[in-house]
This record gives sequence, structure tokens and C-alpha cells, in this order.
Amino acid sequence: MLFRRRKPLRFHQKLHHFMWPRRGWRRAVSYHGKRLMRLSGSPHSIAAGFAVGVALAMTPFVGFHYLLCFAAAFLVRGNVLAAVLGTTIGNPLTFPVIWIATYETGSLILGWFGREHTAMSFKEISHGLLNDSLHNIWPIFEPMLIGSIPVAMIAAAISYGAVYYAAAAFQSARRHRVAVRRHELHGSRS
Repeated sequence: MLFRRRKPLRFHQKLHHFMWPRRGWRRAVSYHGKRLMRLSGSPHSIAAGFAVGVALAMTPFVGFHYLLCFAAAFLVRGNVLAAVLGTTIGNPLTFPVIWIATYETGSLILGWFGREHTAMSFKEISHGLLNDSLHNIWPIFEPMLIGSIPVAMIAAAISYGAVYYAAAAFQSARRHRVAVRRHELHGSRS
């Protein structure tokens, strides 16, 4: 291959680069932001796709986020690549915050209907969610599923607004730059 490494990275090196990018988190976030803004499509389709991805990242369906985001982006007529970028909000660094927020929100909602609330730490939630059988997982999965609905709606609304205005501004600035270049190259044809 043309761009393959001479010495392939070992597993621990790949894991290190995944958890801590070689050039830093600021550059990685900036890169993904620029990729999102440069997607083709209307600001609405980009923002809708990203919002769907963010909303699905809040659900407890670990391992199915990408598959669900393809279908959901198609249903809302959002950009599929933006949905995939939005789904990356749910990653090993953010799962503790997401899972505790959805579990606590779901427990609060179930408490309004007379259900008992048992406080759980992230370690207990992740162990139960990833290692237990389907029968044992339901007491953890149910509050997370119910709690993910309001958390996902809030996160999707915030991300839709932010991405819509950013994409609209980026596309407007790009159209202006192209018009200026066209005018400089060809002049005004009267």
C-alpha cells in the first residue's frame, strides 16, 4: 500500500492514539467540526442529521448507535454523514456522563409513578449493561431507556440549533468567497 506504516502500530499504541489523539483533542475536535461544516447539503439536512446522531448517542443501545443513525437520518431526511459524526458524541470518554444522566433521569421519571429508585454508580451501570444477561439487565436498561428520551430531546435541540446556524454561516461565507473570486477572475461582464 502507498500510505501504510513500515512498522504497524501495536494494539496498545492504537488504543493510546484512540484515547488521546497524537496531535491533541483540540485539533481532533476542530477537524471534525470542519468536516461537519464542509458536508454538502442544506443547513437543515446537516443539522437534522447531526441532531439525530447526538440523540441516538444518548440511548442505551450500545453497539447499535451507527445502525440506528443510518435509519433515523433517512427518516428525518438528514445528512447521514452528519448523523455518524453526531453519534461519535457517545464514546468511552462521554459514556459515564451520558449513562449516569439517563439512568438518574429515568429513575426520577419512574419515581413519579411510584417505582423505587436505587442509586447506582457508573461502574455498576456499565458492568450490568455490558456483562449481564437480558433478564438481569432490565432493571438498569429500563430507567436508562426512559431517561434517554428527555436527555436526547434536549441534546438534539441544542445541537440542531448550533449546527444549523454554524452551517448556514459557513455556507454563506463560502458563497461570498466564491463570488469575490469569480468577480476578480472574470470582472463584471456588462
